[in-house]
Amino acid sequence: MNYCTRFLLGIKDTRLIFDPKFGKNFITEGSYHHQNVHFVHLLQTYPCFCSVCQRKMLRNGFKLTKAVGLPAAGVTNILCIRKQKFICPKSKKCPQVITKIAKVAGIQPKNQISDAVRYRAVIELGKNISQTDIAENYAISPMTIMRFSKQFTEYIQPNYHWLPADIAVDDFKSGKFAKSGMSLLVMDSVHHRTIDIIESRTSNFIKSYFLKYSFTARKAVKTVTVDLYSPYRPLIHELFPNAIIIADHFHIVVQAFQALNSVRLHVMKQAGNGSHDWRALKWYWKLLMKDSAELDYQHYSKRINFQNRQLCDADVVDLLLNMSDELKKAYNYYQQLLHVIHHQDTESLSNLLNSAAGMPEQIKKANRTLRKHQSEIINSFKTSFSNGPVEGTNNKIKVIKRTAYGFRNFENFRLRILLSLKNSYVSLNYHYYIKKAIHSTEQIA
Repeated sequence: MNYCTRFLLGIKDTRLIFDPKFGKNFITEGSYHHQNVHFVHLLQTYPCFCSVCQRKMLRNGFKLTKAVGLPAAGVTNILCIRKQKFICPKSKKCPQVITKIAKVAGIQPKNQISDAVRYRAVIELGKNISQTDIAENYAISPMTIMRFSKQFTEYIQPNYHWLPADIAVDDFKSGKFAKSGMSLLVMDSVHHRTIDIIESRTSNFIKSYFLKYSFTARKAVKTVTVDLYSPYRPLIHELFPNAIIIADHFHIVVQAFQALNSVRLHVMKQAGNGSHDWRALKWYWKLLMKDSAELDYQHYSKRINFQNRQLCDADVVDLLLNMSDELKKAYNYYQQLLHVIHHQDTESLSNLLNSAAGMPEQIKKANRTLRKHQSEIINSFKTSFSNGPVEGTNNKIKVIKRTAYGFRNFENFRLRILLSLKNSYVSLNYHYYIKKAIHSTEQIA
């Protein structure tokens, strides 16, 4: 058997040959576990010596074994290997009968799945493919894949003696296995690499997780970028004594965004369903939420809710704001906040947060939240860190959940996420050890 044939069939053992018993028809078609496959008939025999008396053992027939190999041309290959059996009869030098059976590199003893299939199936977990589809492609069961992946769990544990100086955390909807229904993603703010997934965002889970890290590692953390969820604050101060909290810009703006949208809906309700103002506010709501600096002041077009008048975007916004003083106040507050965040102006921020008198109640509520986190907002002006990469990773997690139709087990969920994020510390370490295992198998062969 030449190198190309072994390579295509995923055979690592150079001692394997095609079984002479089948002549030239050493590959036949058939069915295996209700699936059409190719049976590759092989023979494994070599000189074997007794481990007790060191004499050459006698050949004692063959044992037929089957192992799932890598697919070729879209069809799964089943390696039908006739393994040589050996025997050393009882003698003066050998007080008892010794028996052995030929070993095959790349296939574990008493295992019906080759190592090549095991490693390839585990690597496939990093792709956006359901576990069932991977199993079908390699003619194995879905639970077999997960069992293989868990054999490498020692390589997916984080280093509890190190944490990056700048981290970002954000929660995402995970599943019923989390007590709060929300899990927590921890990421390196500088390199945008996922550190780990915490099962639940509750205080007990977060605290018990980070206390696994050494005090030296936690003390090395300088910044923690996070949303405005209040329960995180005391935990961060307790777990990371030298860290400052940075409020994420997106979550800052969302407070005013939601308040403005709430005021808009209130004005629509006052105007009455189907009225001119109601239709205009419903149709052009995106212009109200847009940064005024990005509004179009030059191009005019017909506006169906304003008697087909030729208006630019700025004109439409002015007409919408004239419908309600509350809406105008909320809009001005929102635009000022966007300006403050964009220019990172500390003084303007203080002036804005101290000028909420006379504002709609929704804006006052948002303003109270922002004042509570004013120091964290000012901290965000001093760095370029944000939760943008974390939010992008959350979108990736949603895709993983949708492809798999959800998860019932957190460890399986965590494993799929970390393997799918190619640049995560855990994924890099995991794939490194899989490649190392493949290389060691080739050396043994």
